Amino acid sequence: MRAPKSPRPERTSLAAPRVALAAAARAFAALLVVVGCSDEPSTDAPDASTNSLRIVTAGAALSTSEPGGRVTVRVALDAAPSEPVMVPVSSSDATEGAVSPATISFTAEDWRVPREITVTGVDDAERDGDQIFRVRFGPSVSADPACDGLVAESADITNTDDDGPRTAAIVVSEPSGILAERGAPVTFTVRLASQPSAPVTIALSVSDTTEATLSHAELTFTEANWSAAQTVTLSSVDDWQTDGAQPVRVVFGSPASEDAAYAALAAPAVLELSNLDDDVGGGYQLRTTHTEGAPFYVAHSYYHAMITNLDDRANNQVPADFQWKVVPGLANPDDPTLVSFASVSFGDRYLHVDSASSTRYPMQNETSNRAGGLWQTPPEERSHLLWIDVFTDTTTFRRDATFRIVPALNGDPTMVSLQWYSDETRYLRHLNYQIHAHVLDGTAATSSEASFALEPLGYLVSQRADPHIKRHTDGYYYFTASVPTYDRIEIRRATTIRGLASATPKVVWTKHATGPMAAHIWAPELHFIDGKWYIYFAAGSSTDIWAIRMYALESSSANPMDGGWTERGQIVTDSDTFALDATTFEHGGKRYLVWAQEDPGVAGDNSSLFIAAMVNPWTLASPNVRIARPEHAWETAGFAVNEGAAVLERNGRVFVSYSASATDARYCLGLLTASATDDLLSASSWTKSEEPVFVSANGLYGPGHNSFTTSADGSMDVLVYHARNYEKITGDPLYDPNRHTRVQRLEWNADGTPNFGVPLLNGANTIGD
Repeated sequence: MRAPKSPRPERTSLAAPRVALAAAARAFAALLVVVGCSDEPSTDAPDASTNSLRIVTAGAALSTSEPGGRVTVRVALDAAPSEPVMVPVSSSDATEGAVSPATISFTAEDWRVPREITVTGVDDAERDGDQIFRVRFGPSVSADPACDGLVAESADITNTDDDGPRTAAIVVSEPSGILAERGAPVTFTVRLASQPSAPVTIALSVSDTTEATLSHAELTFTEANWSAAQTVTLSSVDDWQTDGAQPVRVVFGSPASEDAAYAALAAPAVLELSNLDDDVGGGYQLRTTHTEGAPFYVAHSYYHAMITNLDDRANNQVPADFQWKVVPGLANPDDPTLVSFASVSFGDRYLHVDSASSTRYPMQNETSNRAGGLWQTPPEERSHLLWIDVFTDTTTFRRDATFRIVPALNGDPTMVSLQWYSDETRYLRHLNYQIHAHVLDGTAATSSEASFALEPLGYLVSQRADPHIKRHTDGYYYFTASVPTYDRIEIRRATTIRGLASATPKVVWTKHATGPMAAHIWAPELHFIDGKWYIYFAAGSSTDIWAIRMYALESSSANPMDGGWTERGQIVTDSDTFALDATTFEHGGKRYLVWAQEDPGVAGDNSSLFIAAMVNPWTLASPNVRIARPEHAWETAGFAVNEGAAVLERNGRVFVSYSASATDARYCLGLLTASATDDLLSASSWTKSEEPVFVSANGLYGPGHNSFTTSADGSMDVLVYHARNYEKITGDPLYDPNRHTRVQRLEWNADGTPNFGVPLLNGANTIGD
């Protein structure tokens, strides 16, 4: 995670692509700004041959209002960049207008898609009249020279003063967070700016009910409650399709009222969001409610479906035999509630119900069943078996291989039931280690047998980036990570690493409403030092979300999930620059901190690695020593980054793994090594790997920001990291939530150095319990 690089000098090459800026007031005002490599606005007519800088306006002038009236500016590139482009966004007068977001980005894949900037009027208590400000864009930052250093500025925006006579206005807040499938609901508030003389009713709707739903269809404000903000909840609708981020628009109707001033108002501005996709191209495992010491999953067995233990497979299945791609229902791909299950290990085969009394499955006695790996099927159960059949382009096959996802019949909210499309009185049910489409009798037993959990492949914890696992002396593993909304710190614990997957997280700290520690809560790490717990994390401020600094929390409770936390404040470094990803370790009786920070002495680097001794758990001693900076091509892809350090001491050496490059598929791990007897505060003690030690592979992309832990008996080292299941990302990778926590065994080379191997889809299966 990182902020854009420090602004660079503006470039004036006329060959550079130009940034196109368009803004439209919701009350039928529109503004288009096309930006070349100059920051001086022009009112000249556009010239198609040169496409020079121009501003074209239409309709009323752009305006906001002090009660929070808004206007939207749309920003786009007019040519594809060769490298990602980051564009900072700011207000020329933050006391009159605020902008959101504070930075936008473009890639070669999505440069045609406009980005929307919401400009909100800032209220004050002064009768200062209408004030004019502008929205500034840039200088842009990109490794593409043609797109680096671009600057633009919107036309004048007027913030209307409300400190005189009564002003009728509808104030809509910004959404509370990111809308994502299986994510927390998003809220926003609506209120009136002044007391009406009659009730005011505002209708609300959502543009796509297959992606999101609203808690209210309308809001009514009266003379009594006009100033009380009413909260509206926007909830994501989960589907099982890998459809990427889908646009969601909250649309307001024009106010209805007998108050003439409010009745004359235009509808509030549309809220523009995206419902982020949580479905992955890598597929799912289908866990059943059957257990025999461990959960049983749906798997292949000689072209029919059975259930068995992942670790004790009945028919010598390989991991891919438990993996299924959830695809749109073959019978009706347009219905998001319908799915089909394609085999990962057998090409072009699907789970398919055979409604006939199967002659493909011979009767056997119990002894031969077990010897051959097949299970006895009584005659009355030989129809409607679930097979893995080759796709046949017929209506019958499509229907028989399609299932409707419905709430789990056993009532478990983490599970689903699968209704057979060809006969909706039948549900998939596991019985005698096989799967059938049965008419159920409504008992608790059959309802349980007809409930399944669709688990993304290989994840330990879904949608948790920057994972850190600590095994403590109390026998628990403690887990912290970045939450996709970047607004809180949560802890979960379990007696096994695998148990963390189902452990209930507890929020122990939330971001501040204003000031420092109010944005981008990143990479929390939990450490136990001198009898107390400490959490190190990074955060931005409410006035500058990219002013990332490191902070510490302290708790004296025996259980860090139960105790209160004291804010020990910022960890102050020698330079007051972008700093994050603090981790600590003790060596030779001395405690050290390693972190990532922008080095003011090196132009162009986003972050380097530093080390310092510690005076106490939240105070550093001088000097701060830089031990690594991004220098290789694999460390500077997209961004010049060394970050996310993790320390491992073994075999007479101190190893520091770290993450490099942009947080997309190019994200990878490097390794620093020092002798355990060397001065760790000397930069010359550290050597860097010439090549990355852990890179994208096996359909897992951007593996990084790792930590290390051990098995319960200490005999095995475990690598903890995050990765995505797909390569292409819509929008800024930083706001793509699908970096999932994974674990796998860390091996060792004969020379005593760690062997990271490659990311494994079934990595959790390599660590035992």
